[in-house]
Amino acid sequence: MRDRVDQLVGFGAESIWVSTFHSTCVRILRRHIEHLGYSSNFSIYDGDDQKTLMKQVFKTLNVDTKQFKERSVLGTISSAKDKLIGPEEFLLNAGQDFRLKRIGEIYKEYQKQLRKNNALDFDDLIVKTVELFQNSSEALNYYQERFKYIMVDEYQDTNQAQFKLIGLLAAKYKNLCVVGDDDQSIYRFRGADIENILSLRLPFPGRKSSSWKKITVPPRTF
Repeated sequence: MRDRVDQLVGFGAESIWVSTFHSTCVRILRRHIEHLGYSSNFSIYDGDDQKTLMKQVFKTLNVDTKQFKERSVLGTISSAKDKLIGPEEFLLNAGQDFRLKRIGEIYKEYQKQLRKNNALDFDDLIVKTVELFQNSSEALNYYQERFKYIMVDEYQDTNQAQFKLIGLLAAKYKNLCVVGDDDQSIYRFRGADIENILSLRLPFPGRKSSSWKKITVPPRTF
């Protein structure tokens, strides 16, 4: 994609960001995460780091490892983050469900330890960028001006957190193009919300229906 943009645009192409959601968020957070109380040299935890930290959390909270498994709890936390549900909201939603309440307590301690270590996990990269934009109008305005035109590829695989991020960035100028195919959705198990493309849901409630189109491309024959 980078090569294609360079060839099409030519002069000035280097100023166009071509990247995944997560790499874009890393660039933004490295510059502005101090607004959230982290330092810019934060660590990004991979799967092994997360498991190691979760084992520490289990030990701190005396979690019964016969009832709760690190991988399963991490999966539940990841799903919550995909929906922008933080520990406090998770606990509130748990109600009187003992298992969910316990996972909520683990989630809260897990985030506490991440922050203590000046670290983010993979899901936090998007969650914290959304949080940054919600808490810093200066940072949000800077990137809204920086990205006056936005195109999102593989839109069928966006989740709720990504949908919110797109909405914040594109809210000022509303120059948003999305590309996707519902038949190629492969990340539902990771929290992708297929309704984002099935209903052509875009983050502008006041938009006119004529401001975007669904284009159907016939299958190619060889």
